[in-house]
Amino acid sequence: MEFQINKNIVSMGSLEVITGSMFSGKSEELIRRLRRAKYAKQKIVVFSPSIDNRYGEKGIYSHGKESLEAYSVNSVNQMEEIMTENIDAQVIGIDEVQFLGEDVVRFCKKYVEYGKRIIVAGLDLSFRAEPYHPVPELMSISDRVDKLNAICTVCGKPAYASQRLINGEPAYYDDPLVMVGASENYEARCRRHHIVKHKEEEKGKILFVIGTEIDAGKKEVEENYREKFLKGKKCETLIIKSRINEFEENASEVSKNDFSLVDLRNKVGKAISENDCVFIRIIGGLLLPLEGYYSILDFICEYRKKSEIVIVAKNKKGLLNQVLLTVDLLKKSDLNIGKIIYKNGNDEKEHEEVLEEIKDITHLEYEFVN
Repeated sequence: MEFQINKNIVSMGSLEVITGSMFSGKSEELIRRLRRAKYAKQKIVVFSPSIDNRYGEKGIYSHGKESLEAYSVNSVNQMEEIMTENIDAQVIGIDEVQFLGEDVVRFCKKYVEYGKRIIVAGLDLSFRAEPYHPVPELMSISDRVDKLNAICTVCGKPAYASQRLINGEPAYYDDPLVMVGASENYEARCRRHHIVKHKEEEKGKILFVIGTEIDAGKKEVEENYREKFLKGKKCETLIIKSRINEFEENASEVSKNDFSLVDLRNKVGKAISENDCVFIRIIGGLLLPLEGYYSILDFICEYRKKSEIVIVAKNKKGLLNQVLLTVDLLKKSDLNIGKIIYKNGNDEKEHEEVLEEIKDITHLEYEFVN
């Protein structure tokens, strides 16, 4: 006798994960899917951690004020008790799943086996930009994962992680993992602009000194900085030049790069751990190779989060294009430019109107050194 399976009775369960940074629309997407299930006459049960009551209790709420009624729970055990009263539920929704601990993974596995469609939403990364458990575990066993992107509040590019701010400043790594907030406490940030401070972090600030041409006056600018802004501070200077650059500035101070890129990184790391400020004076073109096809500009970009650039140019006629091309290259590499410094010499000086035009175009302040 052939056994017939009634397809209307037997159904396979599934697990869907909606993740991304804060303000990426996770709760909004969860609400949308659950509402569609309701429109299809399916019974839904929705859970929201009681710790997250930013916009209200007994519901899930998006930052755009969308909402859906939900059970407010503080443990998976509470969820199990509620499920005993809703055994005929077909769809289970869980918002802010990262707050429910590792037990929620077991819960999801169990009810998927019971044939339920489970939809969860939560952060995959903490404010430290580290995996926010148990979301990675849920992603690995899911049938579908949708990672949504918010917009970086600094530059407008797709966001990577949630930036926690305390009194307007980036939080420290050692701050508590759970601190529920909204726009006044958190921002969406891209990799470039996401910052986590460390209480025992490298203390030294890096100042790259870059000239628009040979012998622009970088050494004089550095000496001026030390005298004007860094009196009493411990400073060190590192000089970097391309392996193929034949021009030398202040030859008595410059030695060839007889060390590898790894050695150079180690030198910089040691310097910034031992000093208040590290000047890195660049000799040669930014696009020239430092090692293999790895350029000086590539190396500078490694330190874009912890450095500032000072552009040095001779104050002479015809400097406009040189300065603008240098600024454009650095800005396209998303580097922090502090200011432009013009070195006065014996050449005929550029008109003040031209310097003001450069300021208007680049939005960078400028000053002079002799």
